[in-house]
Order: sequence, then structure tokens, then C-alpha cells
Amino acid sequence: MISRLDSAMKAHPSLPAASSTPGLESLTDRQRECLQLAATGLTSSGIGERLGLSPRTVDEHLMTACSVLGVRTRIQAVACLAVAARRADEPRSFLP
Repeated sequence: MISRLDSAMKAHPSLPAASSTPGLESLTDRQRECLQLAATGLTSSGIGERLGLSPRTVDEHLMTACSVLGVRTRIQAVACLAVAARRADEPRSFLP
């Protein structure tokens, strides 16, 4: 799942602004990175090891991301990113 999110984010640098998910454009790069790693099933400790952060710092990034996105759990926050990535991959069948 991380590769799909990564490829969608790289292929669509303006993805957050184009998304209908409120607050997605307000996420920092670190918050987005933590969410993407959480999407792979890593714990806060695992994410921290990958990024060179303490698990507590990772939790802070994830909690702030949840607040920005207006959700309660990291799973809901990951779902917001996944929905945005999926929408970016869907071709439009009509002209705006």
C-alpha cells in the first residue's frame, strides 16, 4: 500500500490541494511520511526507527495529523490519504 501512496504523491505533487479531504493540504511532510508508514502497518516504534525519531515524536506527528484532518484515529487519517491517492489515480471520463 505504501508504494501506491508514494507513487500517487510523487505523480501528483498538487494532490492535497486537489483533494476534497479538508486539511490534507495542511499536513507537513513529516506528518504525511508518518501516515504513509503507518499505512504499511508499522507501529510508532517501527516508524521511529525508519525516520530516526522517538516513538513519542511519531505519536505527536500522528496525533497532530489526526487533528488537522478532523479524525480521531490514525487509521482514519491513513484512510484519508488512501482516498486522496485513489482519487488521484482515477481517470476522469468527462471534461470539467
